[in-house]
Amino acid sequence: MSQPLKTAVNVRLLTVIRHPDVAEETFDLQTTGVLTLKGEQPYLVYEEMQDDKTVRTTVKLSSESSMIMRSGGVKMRLPFIPGEFQTGSYDTGYGTLIITTNTTNLHFEDGHFRVEYELIINEEVTGTYTLELIYSEAK
Repeated sequence: MSQPLKTAVNVRLLTVIRHPDVAEETFDLQTTGVLTLKGEQPYLVYEEMQDDKTVRTTVKLSSESSMIMRSGGVKMRLPFIPGEFQTGSYDTGYGTLIITTNTTNLHFEDGHFRVEYELIINEEVTGTYTLELIYSEAK
């Protein structure tokens, strides 16, 4: 079996969060990461700091079925399939919370990934999220 192809990349992560009755929040993070090709499937891996803890994020890049997996300071699994409710998980440190995503838009082309989804906890929409990843080979 061949080894995965890995490329160092510069990553820009744009996140917009809309919670009911709260002002919209926007986050813009720039970091470095690694784009890994396992067979035909690309994955983007990058690290960021949250509350003084390192969080490693792996994103399965696809327009049909994607996933965001986070480990380290935050443990989370968010699956995305357009038009379908998907069950994920979030580790609170006190136990695992089952969460649901309702993906309204999922788009991937080389260098650009975008997902729009509702986050549902206990059958209630807690927020609407737009996550956009723009990456290019590091020089």
